[in-house]
Amino acid sequence: MTIDAAHDLLQSAMMTIVVVAAPILAVVILVSLVVNVLQTMTQLHDHTLAFVPRLLVTAVLLLLLLPWMLGRVSEYAVDVYRAAGTGS
Repeated sequence: MTIDAAHDLLQSAMMTIVVVAAPILAVVILVSLVVNVLQTMTQLHDHTLAFVPRLLVTAVLLLLLLPWMLGRVSEYAVDVYRAAGTGS
């Protein structure tokens, strides 16, 4: 394997990580912002009120997006094995 091929595989791995993680991170940040605004408006600053909605949203999103995420990761794995098999 050449350095260019290894670089391409690493770049593809990083892009796959970003694409797979971005939807969940974006929604969790949005939920955190909404919860923090609501806590500020009501002056209820309990850590549980901030943690539980993020946990629930993350769990639901993982259940909904898991088939898509596994598809993306398996596509990357197939590409890696294909590149290793051809020697490029």
